[in-house]
Amino acid sequence: MKRTSKELALGGMFAALGVVLLCLGGSIPLALYVCPILASAVLLPVRECCSRRVAWSCYAAIAILGTLLGPDKEAASLFVFLGYYPLVKPGFDAIRSRALRLPAKLLLAAFAVGADYLFLLFVLRLDAVTQELAETAPAVLWATCALGLALFLLYDLTLSRLTILYRRRRTR
Repeated sequence: MKRTSKELALGGMFAALGVVLLCLGGSIPLALYVCPILASAVLLPVRECCSRRVAWSCYAAIAILGTLLGPDKEAASLFVFLGYYPLVKPGFDAIRSRALRLPAKLLLAAFAVGADYLFLLFVLRLDAVTQELAETAPAVLWATCALGLALFLLYDLTLSRLTILYRRRRTR
């Protein structure tokens, strides 16, 4: 019982931090991708210290509250579609073959971001996103996709390093 209450308190504190970071996406210019990444990185300590149920509840709380309270719906939806990555990353890292691990991660990222923008365009019908995509040259869109995948790989590497650092500090 005592362990569960500590986990819930820790999950609640990190969920609040994640919502604050996600809400900064509309306040700070050019923070569309940075704030969802930081908000999802908050899930790392929760994943390491708490049960899977608490970690996924923390993700759900950040996703729901960030969507409801956040001024930038594009940043919030990016978190909804890809913010769970720190929770599923150990499963991808467990794939023995390096030749399969990297494409699986990239496929997840491409599918999630693609589904996110389809949701923004066809369900929410955000005119600003539609207009921005219509006015952008196709070569620039492809370059943006490539840079987004490169950013995802950098994020994946950073999460791996942060996990190692976190585990070292925790064992001291």
